[in-house]
Amino acid sequence: MLKVLRHTGRQAMLPESERSDFFRRQVDEAVAVAPLANFAIMAGISSVLVFVIPPEQNLIRWIGVVAILLVFVNSTHAWISLRQRRAQRSVRRDYIGLMFEVVVIGVLDVVLFALLFSETANDDVILIATMAGLMGAGTINFYTLRSASLAWIYVHGVGLLIVFLSHTKPYLPVLTLQLVIYTLALTIGALYLSASFKRRWLAEIQAESERQTVALLLDGFEGGSRDWLWEVDAAGRFTHTSPRFAAVTGLAVSELQNKTFGQMLDQLAITSTVEGRKAVDLLVDKLERQVSFGDLVVSVRVDGVCRWWSLSAKPRIREDGKMLGWRGVGSDITEWYLREQEMLRQAETDALTGLPNRRAFGQALEQAISGRDHGQVHVAILDLDNFKSVNDTLGHPVGDGLLLAVTERLCAVADSDVCARMGGDEFGFIVRKPAEHSEWGGFERYLDVLHEPFYVDGNRIEVRATIGFATIPDDSVDVDELVMLADLALYEAKSTGRNRVGRFSPALRARASERATAQQELEHGIAADQFELHYQPQVDAVTGQVVAFEALIRWNHPVRGLLGPRQFIGVAEETGMIIPLGARALELACAAAAKWPDSIAVTVNVSSVQLVSTGFLATVVDVLKTTGLEPHLLQVEITETGVVDDRAVADLHRLRELGVTVALDDFGTGYSSFATLQRLPIDVLKIDRVFIVDCADQPMAVVQSVVELAGTLGMKSLAEGVETAVQLRRVQAAGCQLIQGFHISRPLNAEDLEEYLAVTKTESGRHIHPFVRFP
Repeated sequence: MLKVLRHTGRQAMLPESERSDFFRRQVDEAVAVAPLANFAIMAGISSVLVFVIPPEQNLIRWIGVVAILLVFVNSTHAWISLRQRRAQRSVRRDYIGLMFEVVVIGVLDVVLFALLFSETANDDVILIATMAGLMGAGTINFYTLRSASLAWIYVHGVGLLIVFLSHTKPYLPVLTLQLVIYTLALTIGALYLSASFKRRWLAEIQAESERQTVALLLDGFEGGSRDWLWEVDAAGRFTHTSPRFAAVTGLAVSELQNKTFGQMLDQLAITSTVEGRKAVDLLVDKLERQVSFGDLVVSVRVDGVCRWWSLSAKPRIREDGKMLGWRGVGSDITEWYLREQEMLRQAETDALTGLPNRRAFGQALEQAISGRDHGQVHVAILDLDNFKSVNDTLGHPVGDGLLLAVTERLCAVADSDVCARMGGDEFGFIVRKPAEHSEWGGFERYLDVLHEPFYVDGNRIEVRATIGFATIPDDSVDVDELVMLADLALYEAKSTGRNRVGRFSPALRARASERATAQQELEHGIAADQFELHYQPQVDAVTGQVVAFEALIRWNHPVRGLLGPRQFIGVAEETGMIIPLGARALELACAAAAKWPDSIAVTVNVSSVQLVSTGFLATVVDVLKTTGLEPHLLQVEITETGVVDDRAVADLHRLRELGVTVALDDFGTGYSSFATLQRLPIDVLKIDRVFIVDCADQPMAVVQSVVELAGTLGMKSLAEGVETAVQLRRVQAAGCQLIQGFHISRPLNAEDLEEYLAVTKTESGRHIHPFVRFP
C-alpha cells in the first residue's frame, strides 16, 4: 500500500500552459462517461426500488424514480452539449454541473439507504451490497477527475457511516470498520487511477509532439534543396513519390508511380564508366540480398546533365520474415562530389608542373601492374643532374622555370607513357609498351630531348639527367619495391658517370643490401666507440716547423681490422651517418689538440653532407666549449662540392668570426670559380696530390699558378701528397708555404704522435721536423 501511495504522490508537475488543457481533458472524459455511469447506477437503484421497497411505500419509490430520471437527463444533456458545442462550451460550467450531479446522486443514494435500512431489517444484505457496488462503480466511472471521484466516495462513505452509527444492530460495528477500510481502499484506487490517467495523457501529448516534430522535419527534409524520401513495395514499385523526388529525377509524379526502382535506374543511371557500372552493380546486389546500405553514390543523367546521388535505405521486413519493400532517403550531392573530385585532383597533382604527383604515380603503377596483358612494363625514375646548383646560384624562381621547361619537353616525347613529378628534380615514368630491341627500354629519348640548352629568365642553362628503371614482372610486381629498384638503378647510373640510363639488376640489390649492412655496422661502430684518429703533420716549407696535424679517421672494425676512410666514408655520406661520425671525429680531434703545444693546430675534414646540415655550426661551437680548445687552433677542411649552399657559406663566415680557420681541400679538381673563392672565408688552399705526383713541367706550372692565386687572395697554399724528395724540392721552388705527405710523415696514431712531438721539439720550444733538409 505504501508503494501505491508513493506512486500516486509522484505526479508530474504540469507547465502553466498545459494545466487548462489537462483540466479540459479530465472534464471531457468524465462528462463523456457520465450517461453510461448514471444508467448503471439507475439500474442498481431501480432494482432496490422495485424489489426492496414494500408496496405500501410507493411514494418513496416514485420519488426515487423521478430523482434518478432528472439526474440521467442532466448528464445526457451535458454529454450532448459536449458533442455539439465542444469549442464554444464552458468547461468550468460542465465541471460544476458534474460535481453537482455527483453530490446529488450521492446524497439521494444515502437518503434512500437510510430510509430503507431503518424500515426493512430483513433486506440489509441487499442494501449494503448495492451501496458497496455503487461506491466502487462511481469511483471507476469518475477516475479521470480526482475531485469528482473522491466526492463520490466520501459522500457515500460519510453518509453510510452516519447511518451505521445511528443504529444499534449487533453487526454494525464490524460493518463500520469494513466501511472505513473500503473507503480508504477506494480513495487509494481513485488517486492511483487519476495519476495513471495524467501520466497517460502526458505520454500522448509527448507522442503527438514528437509526431508533429518528425512530420515537420520530414516536410522540411523533402522541401530542401537536395534531399528526398523514397519508398517501394516488395515488387520494387514506388509507393511514395513526392514532388521533390519527381523534380530530381526529371520525371512526372504519375510517371514515377508507374515505374519500379530498377526501371528508374535503367533510365537514369550512367553505366558507361567503370565507376558508374560498379555503383549500379553494388546497388542491385544490395537490393537483391535485402541488405541495408548507406551513402551509396550513383551517377545519373537528368535532362542531359550529369548528377550524383547518395542513396541510403533499409528493407521493410514483417515479423514473419515477409519482405514488404524498401524505405530510404536520397540526396543530390553533385556540388559536394565535384568539390571532392577537385580536391582529389589537387591532392594527386603537382602544383608547379601540373603533372601527376608521387601519390598518383603509385596509383597508376598499381593499375599498370593489375592491368598488364602478360607483357613487360617499365618503371623509371629520372633525376636532373646538379639541379641544386641552379637553385643555389640563380634562385628558386629560375629553378621553377627550368622545371616547367623540362616538363614540357618530357611530355612532348612521353606519348602514352605516364609522366609524373616525384618531388624536387625527380620525375617518374610508367611505360606500358617498352621499345623493342632497346637495351635501355627506349628511355634514351628522354635524355636526348634535354640536350638542347634551356633559356629561363635570360639565363642559358645546360641540363643533363640520369635515369634508372626496373621492369614488371621480371624485377617485381610490388609498387613500393619497383620504385625502390628504379632508385637503385638511378643511383648506380649516377655513380658511374651520370647522363645515362641504368637498368636494375640483381647485383644492385646485393650492393644495396651491403650498404644497409654497412650502415648498421656504422651505427654500432659509433655507439661502441670503434673509431679513432690518426694525425699527419703539416710543416712550414721554409723552416720545417710543425704548424698543424690533419686528423684522419680510422675504423677499428672488429672483423675487418683497421679500415681507412675510403672504405666507409662513402656509405656514411649516402646514409647520413657521416653527421654523427663527423661530430665524433671533431670531438676527438679537439680534445687531443687541447693537450698539444699552443703553436700546433688541428685540421678536421668536414663532409659536404655534414657542412650543409642544420646543426653543424652549433656542433662546432659546443665541441670547442666542451674541450676547451681555442678557436684559432681549429681548422675545418672542406671540399669544393660542399660550398654551393648559402647556409653553409654563412656558417663558415660565422666560424671565421669566432677565430676558426678554413681550408679548401682538393683545389683544382672541382668546379669552383674565382668568384666562388672570393665569397668564401678560405685561409688555406690545399693543392691536390694529382698535381704533385707528376713532376712534369705542366703540372708544376699549375701548382705555381695556384700558389700565386692563393697569394693574391691572401691565402696560404699547402701541397698535399708530397712523397719524395724531388717532389718536395719542386713544390718548395713553386713557392708552396706548407707541405704534407708521406715524405714528411705517415699518419700517426696517438702513441706515435707523442713520440713525434718529443723528437721534433727543439730548445726554443718549437717543433721542427728533423728528417727533411730544408734550404
